[in-house]
Amino acid sequence: MPDTFGRSLKGAGEKVQVEFVSANPTGPLHVGHGRGAAIGDCLSRLLEATGYDVTSEFYYNDAGAQIDNLMHSVKARVHGLTPEDAEWPADGYRGDYIADVAKAYLAG
Repeated sequence: MPDTFGRSLKGAGEKVQVEFVSANPTGPLHVGHGRGAAIGDCLSRLLEATGYDVTSEFYYNDAGAQIDNLMHSVKARVHGLTPEDAEWPADGYRGDYIADVAKAYLAG
């Protein structure tokens, strides 16, 4: 009985996909990312406990132009440029965190 307490077969094996978090790796994490992870995980577990066939994915975007733009932004900071400089990458990120990433990179 303890293994089945609170469970049901309401979902009847229907397939459900829950994608959650989707944190952008090119910017700082914030409390909303943690909240999204907790809610997504709880929702996935609740659906599973009620009979659904759940596929859950903790998603983050780590490919494509975002990573290239991050790399070009950090590289520009490493070379002493700021977002106000004419040579700053056109699609470069302008947040203060880019300077922090560049400092960390230079520190090894």
